Parts: sequence; structure tokens; C-alpha cells
Amino acid sequence: MNIIMNLLEVRLIHRLFLSRWFPLAVQLIVLMAFILIILGGLGVNTSDMKLAKVLRNTNLASLAVWSYWWPLVIISAVLLGRVWCMVCPMELVNAVSARVGLRKRVPRFFKSGWVITVFYAIILIVGMRTWRLNRVPHKMALYMLALLVIAVLVSLVYEKRAFCSYVCPVGYLLGLYALISPFEWRAGDVSVCQSCKTKECIAKKKHYEVIGRSCTSNLYPPRIRDNQDCLLCTQCLKVCPHDNLRLSTRNFFADFYQRISLRPAQAAFVLLLSGLVLYELYEESDPLMGILKWVPNRFVEAVGISGEPPVNFITAVIIFILFPLALMMVVVAVSQFRSQVSTGTVAKTFTLLLIPTIASGNLIKALVKMISRLPYWPHALSDPEGMAAARQILDQQLVLSKSASDFLFSGISYVAAVPLLAALAATVYMFFKSPNVKQLDIQVKTSMFLAVLFYWGLLVSTIFLWEFD
Repeated sequence: MNIIMNLLEVRLIHRLFLSRWFPLAVQLIVLMAFILIILGGLGVNTSDMKLAKVLRNTNLASLAVWSYWWPLVIISAVLLGRVWCMVCPMELVNAVSARVGLRKRVPRFFKSGWVITVFYAIILIVGMRTWRLNRVPHKMALYMLALLVIAVLVSLVYEKRAFCSYVCPVGYLLGLYALISPFEWRAGDVSVCQSCKTKECIAKKKHYEVIGRSCTSNLYPPRIRDNQDCLLCTQCLKVCPHDNLRLSTRNFFADFYQRISLRPAQAAFVLLLSGLVLYELYEESDPLMGILKWVPNRFVEAVGISGEPPVNFITAVIIFILFPLALMMVVVAVSQFRSQVSTGTVAKTFTLLLIPTIASGNLIKALVKMISRLPYWPHALSDPEGMAAARQILDQQLVLSKSASDFLFSGISYVAAVPLLAALAATVYMFFKSPNVKQLDIQVKTSMFLAVLFYWGLLVSTIFLWEFD
């Protein structure tokens, strides 16, 4: 046990989490913000990708979503766990829609996780890199509206919290990063749960209550072993007759040092994520991006592919899928040389080892993005549509004031080194502490460690260039 303190012993926090209006009131506010963002992006459209690259920062809705909301979600997941899921409007939409829905059983292929992984791949490769929905506010608004519609439709058809548990890629990602978090939501005294006769926290009759419902993520509190699946909705606390839940602090990376296994779909998801994080960090350096795109550029030239959308699609497939898959296959091949370890074991253990490094890279990118977009705020606030400001910036008629962002960037390399070094230390510790890794022979562990170190080095190269460029 590495529990340090139960935060529910703090009266103010305890009363807040027991309140019927928490997190409902926050979810309603966020839902209104979600709708306002959609309205702020609709109609702000362009086919000029040079203009779109600037417009994503001058349009207020786009700036808020991609440069602050999403980075803060990533940071919060690592530091606080799935706290975003606690206040996410999609969870509220799911709960309300399910009350009047068909409540059909969720198909087995949904539960495998492949729906989320494939959905995420489509969003990354087709949505983000081919259609550039993260650059064009109108496309962003349609994407967010589509998510809202999908959440409603899935909830109207399937039982419980089907969208959150089996469709939402954001929750999937946050569940993996929450393994790092120094907080955990668990049952208090397990013996109290065992002696409880009503078990209100999992009672079927309370599945569809909006407030005070039993867990619709199919979790029984005393059996929760890690942070992956619990949405921190606090509903089990509200319904528990014994007040037997705890929100406890613990050591960082605690879940990685116990027996934990990723499903095949999660391993594939992590590989996609590793390619994305590498790409996003290398975006900050033209020389590194040139190296990363060398193979995709030679391929499209050899095949004779032209036009930005198809070139972007092929580039994304190579960087997000083929590069990470190639690295993993090298690890598998070396691990299985004179060893009986299965491909599945190698793949799932290797991707688990990658998560701390991927998360550290994502944290760094989130911080860099938030700092670098500071100069755009005065223009986005004065002209929320942002089209005029984007054209002026592109035509060099408007010069951004970067004094604040330059000052904050002056020590970014040293700040970025902290999460990367913490990730490396945690990974090394996993080789001694994690039951998943300890059971493997030295040859397999060595190949995995060298591969993770290689990926870690690719991310480190970015901050070296920031410091010495």
C-alpha cells in the first residue's frame, strides 16, 4: 500500500463530492461552452491551408480548443487522473440519453477496444492530418458536433455508459495516462463492501439515475486495481450507504509497479499515440521534421503521389502506424530469438513500457503549445472569427507581440527535461518492480529497454535543439 492521504477526509472536498450538484453543474457549464465553441467555429472556413495554419490560432474557438482545452486535458490526466471525465459533458449526455434509450447489450467487439482504436486512427490520419480539421474552425465545429451526435446515438441504443466506455478515444487515452497520476479513487474498507447487503454502488435499479446512480462503467469499487477505467464521476460515493470511498494520494507511476496488462487494442492505440507524440514534438524543429518525413517524402515521390490531402494521408500512415510498428517488430524479433516468449506478451509489455515516455512527450508539447499561442489572444478576443487577423498576419501586416512567450520559452529545455527524466527513471524502475517485466528473461528485457531508450532519445533530441539551435 502506498496511500499517503485520503482527500475525502477534508470536509470541504467531501461535502463537494457528496453534493447533488457536483459534478452536474460543472458538466452543464462545460456543455454550454462546448456548444459555444461549435457555434464559434461554424462558417469560419477556408481551403487555403497556409491561411488555415494561422486561422487555427486567431479564431477564438479553435485557439481555445487546440491550444488550451486539449493541452490542459492532457496535463490534468497525468497529474490528477481522469478528472476531465468527471466534468465531461459527453458523460452527462450519455447518462441522460441512456435513460430513454433501448438499453441493448453492448456487442463483444465493442468491449475488445478495437472500436476506439480504429476510431482514433481515423480521427488522427483522416481527420487531423488529411482533412486538417484541427486547422479549419468550420471542420473542427463539425467534428465536435459529430462527437455529440455519436454520443447520443450510441447511448440511445446501448446500455449503461456505452459511449464513454467503448467508443470515446479521449477516455481511452486519459485512462492510460491516469496510470501515472498520484491520485486514486478506491473503496475505503474492503470488508465493509463485502458485508454490505444492498451493494447500491452496482445495483441495476440505479443504473439510470442522473444523480446517485450505480456504476455504469461495470466497476465494483473494492475490485478496482488501477486508474484505467474509473471516470471519477463520484456517483458511487453519493449512493454508498456506508460512505466507504476514498480519493487518496499515492506515489507517481504507482499502477505501473503492479501486475497490469494492456489488451491488444490498447497496445495498438499506444503505438498510434507514440507516432503522434513524436510527430508533434518534431513539429517544433524544421531539421527534425525533415528527418522524420524523409521516408514518407521519398515514398510519395517514388509512387508519384501528388496533392496535399493524399500526401498528408500517406505521411500520417507511415509515421503513426508503420514507424511504431516497425520498432515493435524489431523488439519482437530480437525477443523471440532463442526465447519462447509470445508475440502478444512482448507487444503488450513493450507498449506498456512506452506509456511514461509518451506521456512525458505529450506533456511537453502541451506546455509548448500553450506558451507559443499566447501572442494570439488579444487578436482572438477582439475578433473571435479571426479571419481578418489571420490574413493580416499572413500578409505581414500584423506583427505579433511575443515578449511574454519568448520570456517563458527561455527556460523551456530545462522544464522539458523534468518529465522526460522522470519517465526514464520510472521505466528503469519498472524493470525491477513490475511483475509484467520481472517474469521475462534478460534477453527480452534488454531488447525492450533499448527500444524504449531509443524512442526516449528521439524525444530528447527535440529539447537539445531548443537549447542549442
